[in-house]
Amino acid sequence: MLSLWRDLLNLIFPSFLDCPLCGGKKEGKDFCNSCYSIISSYKQELYCSRCGRFAGKGSVIPCVSDHYCYICRKRQWPFELVRAAGPYEGVLKETIHRFKYLGRKNLALSLAGLMVEAARMEPLLTCVDLVLPVPLADEKLHVRGFNQAGLLAEEVGYRLQLPVNHKLLVKDFETRPQVGLDRVAREKNLAGAFRVTNTGAIQGKNIMIIDDVFTTGNTMSSVAMVVRSAGAGNIFGLAAAAGRYF
Repeated sequence: MLSLWRDLLNLIFPSFLDCPLCGGKKEGKDFCNSCYSIISSYKQELYCSRCGRFAGKGSVIPCVSDHYCYICRKRQWPFELVRAAGPYEGVLKETIHRFKYLGRKNLALSLAGLMVEAARMEPLLTCVDLVLPVPLADEKLHVRGFNQAGLLAEEVGYRLQLPVNHKLLVKDFETRPQVGLDRVAREKNLAGAFRVTNTGAIQGKNIMIIDDVFTTGNTMSSVAMVVRSAGAGNIFGLAAAAGRYF
C-alpha cells in the first residue's frame, strides 16, 4: 500500500527539475547548493531533547547530549519526544507555506525526506509501530482539499517502512485559530477536538504522530493525550519544522 501511494504521488506530481525549496538549480543534488548548505546547518543546531525546538540564534548553551528548554524543565508532556527537520524560519518556513496554503502537494516528498533524516538521527524512533497524522476537521479539509500532515505521514511511512493509518485519529470539530492565544487558552481551544476511533488498534503500540509544524506544542500534546488515553505505549512526534525558544 505504501509503495502504491508513493508511485501514485510521483506519477501525479513528478520530481522537481529545480530545487524544491527555492527554485534554483539543483546541480545534481536534491537541492541547490545554497539550500543544501542551509539544510546541512540544521544538523549542527542545538535543540531541546524533549520537545525538539531549536535554541535561539546566538544562545550560549553547553553542548551536552541531553539539553532541555526552559518549558520542558517545568512541563510534563504526554509524549516522549518530538523531532523536526529544522527551525520554522527562512526557506523551510516558506516551503511549508507553499505546501500548506498554495496546494503544492509535491513538496510533501522533499519535506518528508528531511523529516526522515531527522528521525534516523534519533535512536528511540527505531521502535515505532504505527504512524498517525494529525487530522483536520471536515470543514477545514473541505476548504483546503487535503491534509498536509496526511501527505507527510504517507511519505514518512513509505521511507521508514512503517504502517500509516488515517482513520484512527479524527478531529470532530473545527477550532478557532491558535495565533494570539496564550498557553491556557490554546489548551482549552483544543479540548475535546481529537478522538481515537478504535482503541484496540492502538493499545500497546509505539506511535509516531506527524504534523507539519511544532511551535507551542499544544496541538501535538492534545493529540498525544488522546492517543495515550487509548492505551498506546510510547508516543513520539515528528514535524517538518519546529519553533525556537529563547
